[in-house]
Amino acid sequence: MVGGALTFAPFVGLIAGVLFIVALIFLIVGWRNLGRSTLAEAPRYKSTGSWLIYSIAIAVVVAVIGGFLVSIQFVSAVPALGSTPPSLQAIYQSQAFRNLESEFIAVAAAAYIAPLLAWYRVITSLRRLADQVSQPRLRTAGWLFLTLAVFGLGSFAVFSAMLYTGVISFPTPTTAGGLGVFYGPYYYLSFFGYGGVVILAITFVADGLLVLASYMCYRGVKGALQG
Repeated sequence: MVGGALTFAPFVGLIAGVLFIVALIFLIVGWRNLGRSTLAEAPRYKSTGSWLIYSIAIAVVVAVIGGFLVSIQFVSAVPALGSTPPSLQAIYQSQAFRNLESEFIAVAAAAYIAPLLAWYRVITSLRRLADQVSQPRLRTAGWLFLTLAVFGLGSFAVFSAMLYTGVISFPTPTTAGGLGVFYGPYYYLSFFGYGGVVILAITFVADGLLVLASYMCYRGVKGALQG
């Protein structure tokens, strides 16, 4: 919840990444601890924690291997651009870079499958837990997280289509101005055309869903602990 809120602020948003990693560790530990409880579906909860671990391992392997193969292919294609060394502008406008974008999108999609399935497992387990501990907020959180997952999948498809069709393109050093990774989601404003504004708005909606779902989950767990 805190990590999602921090992503709205430039510079400070970098801390969100650390908080997300810590939260993921707590999430895995929490589900595995529920697996050792006396709840009726304890084995399912333990399995949910294991699913998260497996999905992370699979995603990392796919991303590393796929990224390595795509990078090698791109580096081998750069000398064909003609200039020595080729300028960044020439690289951005080349067909090789367009192919690189498409291939990285494909690798990202492949790496995203396992975590998406694991996240769906978390959502369904959360909704079952809501019934067992009589906390409707947990069920609401589950529906919100499901909405976030569907929204994220749709956003990825829209971003990929915009990038592939040329509606948006990665900014060059001369057009990016002072924007960069330290500005968090506002970096998308440096993309060409209205596409950057659209992506920024989508990011805000996704972060808002994340914050709201996390808050409902927090309230539900707190209510269950208080009996």
